[in-house]
Amino acid sequence: MRTFAAVLSIVTVLSVAHAKPVQPPKKEEPKPAAAFKPVDINNDLTEQDPKDPKLGNPAKQYTVKLLKDRTYILDLVTKDFDAYLRLLDKAGNQLAEDDDSGGDLNSRIIQSIDKDGDYQIVATSFDGQVGKFNLKVREFILKAEAKARDVGKDGIAITDQINQNSISDLGKLGKLFSVNLKAGVTYTIDLESATMDSYFYLFDGKSKLLAHDDDSGGDLNSRIVYRAERDGVFHIIASSLGGDETGEFTLKVRAGQ
Repeated sequence: MRTFAAVLSIVTVLSVAHAKPVQPPKKEEPKPAAAFKPVDINNDLTEQDPKDPKLGNPAKQYTVKLLKDRTYILDLVTKDFDAYLRLLDKAGNQLAEDDDSGGDLNSRIIQSIDKDGDYQIVATSFDGQVGKFNLKVREFILKAEAKARDVGKDGIAITDQINQNSISDLGKLGKLFSVNLKAGVTYTIDLESATMDSYFYLFDGKSKLLAHDDDSGGDLNSRIVYRAERDGVFHIIASSLGGDETGEFTLKVRAGQ
């Protein structure tokens, strides 16, 4: 006859044998941000619309949700008035404004966002006229060169041409170049041309706009002085002020100011 202690021991062993191992709690993977749905609005600016507090002209205002560390392109196109765009944060602070960067009398803003949230787009008129317009908003994602260029001790100098077939990811005429930059190093980037009003943009590896410039290089040449915060591939789009000019240019990148 088994003693009570022996029976209890057998039961305990069986219980342990059949017990399921405790699984560690599953880590919740962060959900990828939803793809941005492009905005494409056709509307009319009328004399009855509320007045833009900055220009005092009729304006329409739209709310869009934008995400941190992404770059967006806003275009206001019209044949009826001199378009003017403003981009505000939720509190009404102005982040960017533009009159004619879209070519002719159209407006374009290229803006990187530092915080997720709702943003306000003000579509208005610089000359006080009204009429039909088209407002587009899209996320900007560029395609890099197959192999980034190293910036050696002597720097790099690239002479190239922009022609009518040189359509950049911005939708303007331009050429893209990818370069390797080192953390903590300050670089001087110059875009020089005798035939165009040069303009160029600097992006990080995630298509975030870091800087852009028109005439800081003297005459109609462009210059950006940038200190890299990390090692990595950066991208330069060489273009012109209106994005519609063609011609030869030289792009220079060197370490130092």
